[in-house]
Amino acid sequence: MLHPTPGDLRAALSCYADAVIEDERHSTPDTVRRREDTAYTLCVMTGVNEVRQALHTADTLLRTGAPKVTTLPKGGRRSAPTRPKRTDTAAV
Repeated sequence: MLHPTPGDLRAALSCYADAVIEDERHSTPDTVRRREDTAYTLCVMTGVNEVRQALHTADTLLRTGAPKVTTLPKGGRRSAPTRPKRTDTAAV
């Protein structure tokens, strides 16, 4: 699973908060849609299905430190993991 960066999480949380505030102030079809879209984005970013759980997960990731973004080596490919060599030579 891909993990969002702390900056991306903060930006998504900020957008969601702005959308909620705007929708609470004066609800229109556009503000409702923006609120739903930003809630969906948070859910996708955190891998959950409900916005309350997404908010909790985002807060937890920010508090504990979201995983660091790793870059691919030059050439854009990672080497495949190698299997450990079998040490037992029992015949079947």
